[in-house]
Amino acid sequence: MSDDKKSEKKDVSEKSALKAVLSDVMLFRDSLTAIHELVNEAIFKVKADGIYLTATDPTMVALIDYKLLSSAFETYELKEAEDIGLNIENLLAVLKRAKAGEKVTLDFAKGANKLLVTIAGASTRKFTIPVLDIEKGEVPEMSLDFAATIEVKTNVLADGIDDASIVTDTVILGASANEFTMRAEGDLSKVEIALEKGSADLIGIEAKTTVSSKFSLEYLKKIVKGAKIADTAKIQLGSDYPLKVTFRAVDNLQITYVLAPRVED
Repeated sequence: MSDDKKSEKKDVSEKSALKAVLSDVMLFRDSLTAIHELVNEAIFKVKADGIYLTATDPTMVALIDYKLLSSAFETYELKEAEDIGLNIENLLAVLKRAKAGEKVTLDFAKGANKLLVTIAGASTRKFTIPVLDIEKGEVPEMSLDFAATIEVKTNVLADGIDDASIVTDTVILGASANEFTMRAEGDLSKVEIALEKGSADLIGIEAKTTVSSKFSLEYLKKIVKGAKIADTAKIQLGSDYPLKVTFRAVDNLQITYVLAPRVED
């Protein structure tokens, strides 16, 4: 290799602000698929301990707080914190090209207008994704005090949302000291799913008082996509109060959603 080429290669390496390698892309891909249900373009904050995103959907009905920890990567090298604006659909299209066993490397150079994604397996494929200049929207600060906290298996939560969806377009989530319920009622039909304390599907429940709130099933069906990353979901509720749902892959990833209630006049 000529001295010029060596120098050029060295310069590129020195400018790299982020180099992160995933030995298994599935967790990253599934988590982005979940948040893409509500947000298409977003600013990813790349920090020493991981990649963060906080955003609302266009209607300001739902908020997403996303944390992909550095421990989820095989290697994670960051020279300084960066804000990277990306179209999530574009990034997902590339990540979906990675097969089982292939390594995915994210490489971002400071001041660059692109993210380099390398997929290495039997062959090496390199994709460039444009970095977008996204205006930082206002994300509302939330100081919420929930009366009830529930932990359930994610498949039960997903099934309950699907059951309610065949009846109407909203569901009432309720909790007491001993029970978590999901109720939906249409013009002719109704459904109720109840999990009692001690049930294998109800991991835990704590309620200061009996609470219930109504929520849009359209949004809940999008939120429950996060179930792919975790076996359980933490649900926090009040009465006519926002809903908070957290999916967590221990030591790797956490997605938290806050959804405004459907309040009837």
